[in-house]
Amino acid sequence: ELLWTADNPEEPEPDVPADVAVKPVVKLSKVSLVYNGKVQKPGVTVTAGGKTMPASTYTVSFASGCKNVGAYKVTVKMKNGYTGSGTASFTIVPKGTELTKVKAAKKAFTAKWKKQGTQTTGYQIQYSMDSKFKSAGKTVTVSKTGTVSRKITKLNAKKKYYVRVRTYKKVGGKMYYSGWSKVKSIKVK
Repeated sequence: ELLWTADNPEEPEPDVPADVAVKPVVKLSKVSLVYNGKVQKPGVTVTAGGKTMPASTYTVSFASGCKNVGAYKVTVKMKNGYTGSGTASFTIVPKGTELTKVKAAKKAFTAKWKKQGTQTTGYQIQYSMDSKFKSAGKTVTVSKTGTVSRKITKLNAKKKYYVRVRTYKKVGGKMYYSGWSKVKSIKVK
């Protein structure tokens, strides 16, 4: 009887599948995180050709840092029978602040808020006669984290204004904003 041996030329070569080239789509569980003083990394899901890929088919690498306010890149490289790579990015935004008081004056008001100095460059106060801030709103930037009040003047007398505040941080020429505070309303004198 004939034994199949490695040097028998009639034995077929075993099929080694070539790596399948895919275009992975990288989805993050969150694309915006709030600064909390710790390293933060969102969850990663990878799909290719409309189906979710098992974690064993790719490696995930995060940009260094992932702690301070800024933008960070996530890179996925396919493996175990697949080739291809994909990226996604997320931001860490500054922690917000609280609008503590809005005091009316003649055709003016003074807004006060809580100091938020960590990973923050300054504040923005937004005010409008529209409670949804859709129309004719104005934004005032305060560029010192130690400043916690601002008088807004040249307003319409006897009108009701809605006011909110947020923090921002400038990183390499780019601005990152916190969410807005709760809105307070005030009727100016």
